[in-house]
Amino acid sequence: VNECAAGNGGCSSFATCTNTVGSRTCACRAGFTGDGLLCVDVDECATNNGGCSASATCTNNDGARTCACNTGFTGDGVTCTDVNECATNNGGCATAATCTNTPGTRTCACNTGYTGNGLSCTDVNECATNNGGCSANATCTNTPGSRTCACNPGTAGNGITCVGTGETC
Repeated sequence: VNECAAGNGGCSSFATCTNTVGSRTCACRAGFTGDGLLCVDVDECATNNGGCSASATCTNNDGARTCACNTGFTGDGVTCTDVNECATNNGGCATAATCTNTPGTRTCACNTGYTGNGLSCTDVNECATNNGGCSANATCTNTPGSRTCACNPGTAGNGITCVGTGETC
């Protein structure tokens, strides 16, 4: 008589029924624990993230688990590699910002001469404060991300330092 033929031989639906001479045995399938008559799911994710990468999320299922790489990583979940967000479209940062790749994400910082949160950067008018560091005898001209200094007529120098020549143009 096939003891396992009807209703899995009384074994748990998560068990394998094996016919023996005059009887049967019940054994829980992989991913379950118990005596075969009662089988309880093993939470594979509870130990060592289920064997998934540290950069992945482990999800327990009946008798198994799945691994999925976290946002900012790519791979099969067991192995996950950081995505360099900065490699495409400057990582979504502003044109006048520097994108820095970090594990799973990126940061954006406005370049020198600009202000903002890195996603949006506005030119700083350096000339608006202390004549932009130019000489008092120079004209400061704001440029994108910087400024230029030019000595006024009748003076000479590099714009940071201007000395009178006594001549006027």
